[in-house]
Amino acid sequence: MRKAAETTLRHLATLAAIPVSPRSMSTRGILEQLKRKDPDFDVDIRTVQRSLDELSRHFPIVSDRRGQAHHWSWKDKDALTQIPSMGESTAFVLRLAAEYLRPAMPPAALRKLEPYFRHASRVLEGTALGHWRNRAAIIARGPALIPPEIPPEVHEDVCDALMDNRRLEIRYRGKHEKQAREMVLNPLGIVSRAGILYLVATSWDYGDVRHYVLHRMSEPRVLNEPAQMPTDFSLQDHLACDGAFAYPAGDERIALRVLFDPDAGAHLTESSLAPDQKVTQQEDGRLLVEATVADTAELRWWLAGFGSLVEVIGPASLRREFREEARRLAEIYGKTRSTD
Repeated sequence: MRKAAETTLRHLATLAAIPVSPRSMSTRGILEQLKRKDPDFDVDIRTVQRSLDELSRHFPIVSDRRGQAHHWSWKDKDALTQIPSMGESTAFVLRLAAEYLRPAMPPAALRKLEPYFRHASRVLEGTALGHWRNRAAIIARGPALIPPEIPPEVHEDVCDALMDNRRLEIRYRGKHEKQAREMVLNPLGIVSRAGILYLVATSWDYGDVRHYVLHRMSEPRVLNEPAQMPTDFSLQDHLACDGAFAYPAGDERIALRVLFDPDAGAHLTESSLAPDQKVTQQEDGRLLVEATVADTAELRWWLAGFGSLVEVIGPASLRREFREEARRLAEIYGKTRSTD
């Protein structure tokens, strides 16, 4: 039994040592790989040759003779994804990853995973899980925007610098800048939001954490210098506690009080803005929603999206902002246009 187990392990190691076509490796090269992997493999070149001949009858590996030597390769570049056989559940998760996580994956890892993604699609053909893609979807609020193109070398170097904890030199054009400027960044994390990829980083030797969109970067270069990490920085804490990607408008949380049209506010009786949220129906049928929330620009955009179906009651400063915005809208739409 022990000998059979050792033979099985050696066969698996042999299969793993064989490169994918057009690359190849000689029988002697495979033997050397096996010895490096485990010096206890007690085999000679003839044993390895017999094993390869046997394995070639069960797996898509082929050899070509060059002089006295046989060189081996996998003829199917996706074949390694079949060892061990991929199950439907694994294939389903891999296909979801390919569809929804691709933007945030390092390009180098994506290249290695592509054969697995393709094989996963084949495994799911004609199965119940394979049809699930047509019966479930993940959608975002608002119109579906076409994301800006990111130069491949930018995406590659950003991910490499992040994985290797190295500084990144780039040219960066700010949102309101016409010319790009040279910067040195300390990468801390990568975030995909509404189709836009952001690098969370500090610059040079400064400690403030900022966000840089990848499509505004050019001429990237990974430096042979370790990135400087702020003390106790956590990307998850940064996203959750600081409300960083909601564009903070103030440092303090606010006591929000808003009146919703019954239909517009009905969803807030099932989901909440905050743990302390209260919803009270008023005599006129409207819903008074009260909650302690972060003071952000995103909150304002969300409220403004309801138009006349919401009235901001408090805090007083936020009500003044909406009153001024309503005045400006009245001026804009009060003008007569040729299309009216």
